[in-house]
Amino acid sequence: MTISDFRDWLKTKIDCPNWYSGGLRTTDEKAIVVYNGNAFINPMAIGGLQNSSYKGKGIRILVHWTKNVRESELKAQEVYNILHGLANVEIAGKRVIQFNMRDPEPVYLGVDESGIFEYVIDLEIIYERW
Repeated sequence: MTISDFRDWLKTKIDCPNWYSGGLRTTDEKAIVVYNGNAFINPMAIGGLQNSSYKGKGIRILVHWTKNVRESELKAQEVYNILHGLANVEIAGKRVIQFNMRDPEPVYLGVDESGIFEYVIDLEIIYERW
């Protein structure tokens, strides 16, 4: 599973006019960017990799929204709430066991040089390896 696979899946769940992977390529309002994050769950079963049934994929989502803090916070909460507690979905042919949210809510980053409010959501996708 790649960040582009996750982005394409998330696009079916969230209304947003501008989607990116790997980096923000605009200073325009209303963009969501998916980055690689840190994965903490990558178990090695006794007997080696061939016996390990699941793995983790670290994801970081930047919600770069508007110059209105309330609208920006509500959009970040919408993204968070769609993922929090979700399980047993399929992304790029892989069954997602669960989404582990790293924080109890989206983290406020502040404003960019254009005055647009930004939030980040860190999570780990636990999915079946095979």
